Amino acid sequence: MRDPKTLEDKRNSDMSGILLGVTELPASPESVIKARTFVRIRLGADHPALEDVTLLTSEVFTNSVMHSDSRHSGSVMVALAECWDRIHVDVVDAGGKSFPRVQADILGEGGRGLMLVDLISDQWGVYEDNAGRTVWFQVAYSRTRTDSRENPIQATARRAACTVAQSLNAERGERGPAPDACDGPGTG
Repeated sequence: MRDPKTLEDKRNSDMSGILLGVTELPASPESVIKARTFVRIRLGADHPALEDVTLLTSEVFTNSVMHSDSRHSGSVMVALAECWDRIHVDVVDAGGKSFPRVQADILGEGGRGLMLVDLISDQWGVYEDNAGRTVWFQVAYSRTRTDSRENPIQATARRAACTVAQSLNAERGERGPAPDACDGPGTG
């Protein structure tokens, strides 16, 4: 099994991406489905990494709810970013006494969530700072859809504008563009 990357490795990465959204939810079991729904809406139904990212987000979010200090009336934040050929997810909680790690006992009561993260994700890691503890992972995927009318810079600008519009409308309590409206021409 791979060891999680350190914060320094993450900071030295030259990967950049488009923030698809951030949500902060109460640290309760009822919020796990909200975290999954957030991922599904932000990625869209036909995203090639949708199922893996949804599963791993659910596992890491559940770990935060069950094992972190956030479980004492706190919250858990999920941030989702598109990084060209991978999706990057941060799950931030209040931290705790124990450090997240993959359990070696596949028949044990717990620990399979991070085992799935280790097996399915391209990379993952854990770091702590003043904001709390972050468990992050990246799921790589192959881009199969292209649009000859739109170059990658145009696609990035369009998706960023759409994400901003969705966030502003959500803050106002209004309905914004549907998530699939952000996919652009020639992708549907």
